[in-house]
Amino acid sequence: MLSLLKAAGWLPPLFSLVVLVVAWQIVGSRVSPVILATPTRVADAMLRMLASGELVQAMLLTLIPLALGLALSVVVGVGVGLALGLSRLVANLLSVYMFIFWATPTIALLPLLLVWLGIGLADSVTFIFLNAVFPIILTIQAGVRQVDQSLIEVVHSLGARRWETVRTVVIPSVIPYVFAGLRIAIGRSMVAVIVAQLLITATGIGYMLQFYGETLQLAKYFAPLIMTAALAVALTKGTDLLERRLVRWKPAAF
Repeated sequence: MLSLLKAAGWLPPLFSLVVLVVAWQIVGSRVSPVILATPTRVADAMLRMLASGELVQAMLLTLIPLALGLALSVVVGVGVGLALGLSRLVANLLSVYMFIFWATPTIALLPLLLVWLGIGLADSVTFIFLNAVFPIILTIQAGVRQVDQSLIEVVHSLGARRWETVRTVVIPSVIPYVFAGLRIAIGRSMVAVIVAQLLITATGIGYMLQFYGETLQLAKYFAPLIMTAALAVALTKGTDLLERRLVRWKPAAF
């Protein structure tokens, strides 16, 4: 079993997780539960919240806007990123706006979203989209500019048209950049969905964190927090697995 975990690369993170939980249990057992709940209390609270359906419902209310916002950001981000990278005219017209929106704190746009879209799913999805789309756009634009020019010259010498060059050379070369941007977008969208539920809709995991934090029910506070972290890890690991399947020619970093 240990050899299988080691071969899969899970042994070091599993060991560090065990050390963290043990240290957490030791420290938590020596201080007041109001300051820090122990892992055993958190596990008990999580099981009770799962059994009651409270945590499952909150996760569903979080996953729906997260999935919609992230999917929309991928579709728009890939299209706009390719357009910016392939067309100098489009880049000259839009690049300044890309950097303006990238540099602008999206939380400052919340009042506008509330006025324009109201309180509900639409403004949450839009807020997540605005947080996630620009890393994808900028990463893909950079990826298009890094395409090996010698490959483009080869396909041009064989009589390939512009679209054929994009399909056979540019898009395969940009795929690793898509996944790089997606990893950043996942992190930003996770933060965005919690902020949206804290400040806009008062539902889901974000509301649970606010309620249990303000009422000092730390065991119940850590339960949704751990579920959120587990979801982020699962999405990132799933992205890594999908990249390894689609980009077989890319050498491993380690």
